[in-house]
Formats: sequence, C-alpha cells, structure tokens
Amino acid sequence: MKKYFYLVLGLIMISCSSPLDKNYNKETMQEDLKQIGESGNVDDDEKKLIAGWIFKSGLTGESLEGKSYSDILEEAKNYKKEQEELAARAQKEEEERRSKLGAALTVAMYDKGYEEFRYQEYLTYGLAFKNKSDKNIRAFKGSLSIKDLFDTEIKSINLTIDDPIKAGETHKATYTTDYNQFMDSDSRLKNKDLDDLVIVWNPEKIIFDDGTTLE
Repeated sequence: MKKYFYLVLGLIMISCSSPLDKNYNKETMQEDLKQIGESGNVDDDEKKLIAGWIFKSGLTGESLEGKSYSDILEEAKNYKKEQEELAARAQKEEEERRSKLGAALTVAMYDKGYEEFRYQEYLTYGLAFKNKSDKNIRAFKGSLSIKDLFDTEIKSINLTIDDPIKAGETHKATYTTDYNQFMDSDSRLKNKDLDDLVIVWNPEKIIFDDGTTLE
C-alpha cells in the first residue's frame, strides 16, 4: 500500500512540473525554449521576454547560473515594467516642460513663400513670436515642425533667435531656408498652401533679460 502511494505521489509531482522550473543551461537552451513554448504555460510575449533576457545577459556578461527559466521570466517582466514606468515619467516631464515653454512663448506662421535671389532659391517663412510671460525675452531656440493635414512631417527647421521681445509683445520676421528642387520635402513644401499645413513649435530654451532661463 505504501509503495502504491509513493508511486502515485511521484506521478503527481512529475505531471505538475513545468519546463519553466528547469534551470537555465546554455547547452540545452534551444531545446528548453522549445519545450517552454510547447507547454502552453507562457504566451508569445513571455517567450520573447525570456529569449530577449537571455540575449541581453549574454551581451552584458550577466550570469544566469542557478536561475530557472521562471526566474528569468520574472526578471524580464520586472525590467520591462521599470522601463515602461521610466518612459512614462520621462514623457510626462517632457510634456510639462513643453507646456511651460509654450505658455511663455507662442509661435505662428502667417506666411510661406518662394524666392529667387542671385541665382539662389529659397523657401520663406513669415513667423510671429509672442512673449506671453511677464519678463523680457533676450533669446530663445527650438524647432519648427511643418506637417501636412495627415500629421506627417514635411520639414523641420531649427531656430535660434536673439531678437529681444518685450513682455506681452509680438515679434514678426521672415526667415529662409535653401530650396533644393531635388528634395521631396522642399518641393512638397513649396507647392503646399499655408492653409494645408500644420505648424508645431517645439521650444527648447528661453533666456530672459534678467538672466533666468526656461528649458
């Protein structure tokens, strides 16, 4: 009777075991991963996490000795969660930064054109910068993303402006970029009406007259 009990207990233990409980072994890794995939205990994303963590450990030289595939999966999940949380915090901080800069200085494009001068061709942009802060702006920089109505960027222009703008006032000026007829972005922009463009101002840094900055 005792022998029968032990036999049944042994069968139960074998049937409850999972390939995930097996310790990582470089030599048998491919077969182990195959068994894990066929076991139905993990989904496709989890299989990719295990394989990716093993690959990452190989690059960093981190030892997986003594760790089960279940341990590896748990580590990979924790790392992924940390990365997602970090990315979310970084995105929130960037949105807050842009909101502060955008609240201090707004930019609008009121004209777009094309000119030829001394055998050179240019795209022209009439821009208006409004200082919405309570301090005089000494200089600022950022980039202007010009998109079509489907939110696809046509051209990005880096701007560094050192024209002072008093608090509450608006500065208008025309800026140019070289026109290249062989560049699709330039030819598309040349032929687009201003009403068919979406202008996105991406501020980077504002320097005020009192020496303070916003970035």
